[in-house]
Amino acid sequence: MSTYSHETQRALLRARIDQLYQETGVEPSTSGNGRYITPLGELISSFNLVSKELVGLSPRAALQYLSQQGALIETTEEVGLDALAGFLYASTSYGCIFVEADDHFVRRRFSAAHELGHYLLHFQPLLLMAEQDHEYPEFTEALYRGSVDDPEATESGRVGKTEQYILQHRLPPEAQMEYEANQFATELLMPEGTVREIFARAMLRMNDDDLTAYLAREMLVSLEAMRWRLRNFGLLPLPGRRSRREGVR
Repeated sequence: MSTYSHETQRALLRARIDQLYQETGVEPSTSGNGRYITPLGELISSFNLVSKELVGLSPRAALQYLSQQGALIETTEEVGLDALAGFLYASTSYGCIFVEADDHFVRRRFSAAHELGHYLLHFQPLLLMAEQDHEYPEFTEALYRGSVDDPEATESGRVGKTEQYILQHRLPPEAQMEYEANQFATELLMPEGTVREIFARAMLRMNDDDLTAYLAREMLVSLEAMRWRLRNFGLLPLPGRRSRREGVR
C-alpha cells in the first residue's frame, strides 16, 4: 500500500480529479448547473479512449473485440476466460474501457470509473513517457466479477503489461493500484461536496435507508457504495433514528 496516509491519498485523488475537469473542459456536476450525476461518458471520451459494453466480458472477449476492430493485438487460447466486471486496454495510440453489459447500470458506471482511474493514475503517465522514448507498451487491467464497489477493496484486479518497458518504469504493486482505482471511482462519482449538499437537504425528512437510497438515485451509484460513503463521512447512522433493517425492538 502507499506510504501516504489515507487522507493524504484522498486529497491527492481529489486534486487529480479537479485537474481532470480542467484538462478536459467538462463541467463537473454541481448544484449550480442543476445536475448531480458525474458526466462519466464525457470524461472518458475526452481522452483517446472509447467505452464498450460486452455480454460475457472476459479478457479474451475484450481482446478479440479489439482485434476485430482492426487493433494490432495478438489473441491466443491462453488469454483468460474469467468473468469480468471491467477491462482496460491502453497503448500509446489507442485505449478502450470495457464493462459487462449484463451488470446493473450503476455497477457498470463504477467499473468504468475504476478503469478510468487506472488509465489516468497508472498508465497514462507511462504512455506519455513511452511516446517520448519511441517505445510502444500495451497495458491491460481486469476487474473481476463479484467485486463490490467498495473503495477499501484491494485485490479485485490483475494488471498485464509490456514487461520490458516495466523493467525500466515500475508500476506500484497491484493491491495499491486497485485501492487507488477504487478510491478514484468513489471520489469521482460521489464528490464530498455534492454528497453533503444533498444529504443536508434531505436528512430531516427521511430515515437512514430512504436517505441512502435517495442519494444513490440522485448520483447514479449503488446503495452499497453510497452507504459506505455516508458512513465514511460520519453522516450515518442518523442520530436518534434507526434504519428499517434494525426494526422496532
